[in-house]
Amino acid sequence: MSKYIFVTGGVVSSVGKGIATASIGKILKSGGVAVSVLS
Repeated sequence: MSKYIFVTGGVVSSVGKGIATASIGKILKSGGVAVSVLS
C-alpha cells in the first residue's frame, strides 16, 4: 500500500522544500522504507 507525504508552503523557498524532502526521505530510507521523490 502506497503512502504519500506532501511538502507544501507558500513562504518556504523551493530550496527549503527540497532540503526538507531530502531529509525526510533519508530518514525513512535509513528505517528500511522504500522512498521515491516526485516533484
